[in-house]
Amino acid sequence: MSPWTKTVATLACCLVSVLGCARPRPHQAVPPTPEQRLVGALSVLDSGQYAPATQELQALAQTYPELPLGRQALLSAAAAELDPRNPDRQLDRGAALMTQYLESSPGDDWSHPVAQTLYLLSLELGATVERAQQAEADAARARAQASRAVARAELPRLPGAPVTARMADLEHDRDRLAARVQELEAGTAQLQRQELKRVRRTLRP
Repeated sequence: MSPWTKTVATLACCLVSVLGCARPRPHQAVPPTPEQRLVGALSVLDSGQYAPATQELQALAQTYPELPLGRQALLSAAAAELDPRNPDRQLDRGAALMTQYLESSPGDDWSHPVAQTLYLLSLELGATVERAQQAEADAARARAQASRAVARAELPRLPGAPVTARMADLEHDRDRLAARVQELEAGTAQLQRQELKRVRRTLRP
């Protein structure tokens, strides 16, 4: 093979190699960013799919607890658990998530008053403080095991009795009054019978 032929062959090989490298590779899926995941979860929540939305929001909150994105996800997950449109809402779970949010939020956080109101509404509607505190205690133990310090703030207190307790009191009063009415009616009927007997004895020849 002549030197010219060798040179042409070498150039051809280089050209093939370059063209092979320039060939487009199959498209590789890029994982979504945390911001994109949050936007997607909120979009799913807005469509009424509460279960997958809250699952994704809680995952974001656990993965990025110290970032504003993670705190927004936590607040959104808590609100979703308290949403009356959620057919599977759990007031105790919502109160626990709101407890976690309040205890880790600074006092000057703009969302603090909103979170306090949602927390108190969950208690007023029937969430039990004991279950909420137990759920938060479990979460606190998990955070301690991860050696992550969490600033704990004092939770607001419900000024009155929950709606469920007030409804139970009203039902108790209603049942008590109904029993009293029946008792009075029975007593009135007894008196009427006794009076009727007395009148008959009086009229008897």
